Amino acid sequence: MKVVGTEVKNNKILFIYKSAFKHSKHVELLIEKIVKLVRQIYVLPNNIEIQFENMGPSVYGMTMLDPRFPNRIRLNQDLSEQELIIPLTHELIHLNQTFTNRLQTRSGGRILWDNEIYKIDSLKLSYQDYQNLPWELDAVSKQTKLLEFITQNKSKVQSEINKELRIPKIL
Repeated sequence: MKVVGTEVKNNKILFIYKSAFKHSKHVELLIEKIVKLVRQIYVLPNNIEIQFENMGPSVYGMTMLDPRFPNRIRLNQDLSEQELIIPLTHELIHLNQTFTNRLQTRSGGRILWDNEIYKIDSLKLSYQDYQNLPWELDAVSKQTKLLEFITQNKSKVQSEINKELRIPKIL
C-alpha cells in the first residue's frame, strides 16, 4: 500500500493506493482542487483520506462508515480522471453528512440519519432501495448544484493545476 499526502492551510488530503496502481500528480491535484471548491459550499473535516482500490466494474466509490476511518472515501482506481469527478463529489457530500453528524453508524448494522434509526442489511437491499435511502436522496439532490459549481470553475481549476505542474500557458 502506498500513501501520499498533501497539506494546504491545515487541510490535509492523504492519498492511499491499495495496489501498485497510482494516479498521476495531475489527478491528485484535480481532486485537491475539487475538495477546495466543495469546502466553499459544505463543511468538511480538515483531514480527508482518498483511498484508491479495485472496487469492481459496477462500484464507483463509497464513504467509509467506519469509526476507525471517519474521513475516508474509497474510489475505484479504474475510473478515468473525468469519471472520478461524479463519485468524488457524491462521496464528499456523504463526508459532509457524517462530519455534521447527520449520518452516523451504530452497532448492529444500524444507521442514524437526522436522529432517526434505520436498520440496514446491505446484502439484502436492492440497488433501487439503496438509492431511495434518505441520505442517498440528500446527496443526489445536492450533487447537481455542486457539479454545476465545479463546471463553472473548471478553467480556474485547470489553470491552477497547470501552474502547480509548471505547464506553460498555451494561447
